[in-house]
Amino acid sequence: MQLSLTDLLASSAESIVNSFTETRYTHDENINVKSGVYDCDCSEFVGFVLEQVAPEQYALIAATAEPPRPLAYDFYTFFSNLAPGSTAGWSPVEALLDASGTLSTARRGDIVAWRAPEIEPKHNTGHCFFIAEAPSMLDSGRIAVRVYDSAAAAHFEDTRLDGETGVGSGFINFEVDGDGRPIAFQFGPAPDTNSFVYWQIAIGRAEPFS
Repeated sequence: MQLSLTDLLASSAESIVNSFTETRYTHDENINVKSGVYDCDCSEFVGFVLEQVAPEQYALIAATAEPPRPLAYDFYTFFSNLAPGSTAGWSPVEALLDASGTLSTARRGDIVAWRAPEIEPKHNTGHCFFIAEAPSMLDSGRIAVRVYDSAAAAHFEDTRLDGETGVGSGFINFEVDGDGRPIAFQFGPAPDTNSFVYWQIAIGRAEPFS
């Protein structure tokens, strides 16, 4: 069976998480596939995987950083402006709850991005990551999503041990509204990341061009 584009993206991200020899979170990208080195931030990691697996889809996202590459803010802006039913390489994901309380439309390989309320030069503009598996219900109005990303702090049940940064996988918790749309996130268990943060969140799905 032929894998979907989202499966290919998730599998590529998972392969990196499971096989790197060196990783750390930094805004100065240093990726060497042959050596297994993945020193990068979240948008560089997502962008690298996209460019390798879906270069045409990657090329559609604005690149506001120097040298030219999309930031987390750019991923959020692009996803939040996608038209419903779009078939031009990307489609928006309406993260709606099903009867079991999980996000029925979110899929492995979808990309989630949020933006900071204020965008400042040389500061993080938000965060972005690949969904690793179908989301699961924590309790009423809260959902856990396992992700593949590069981060400066660990998420819940994370592959990054205490003090480790860079590429890894863990769970981010989300608060959702009555329709299941994410409205806040809880990044991880550390004291400075364990409060729910109410920032704007969008989900995009890379699609084959029709």
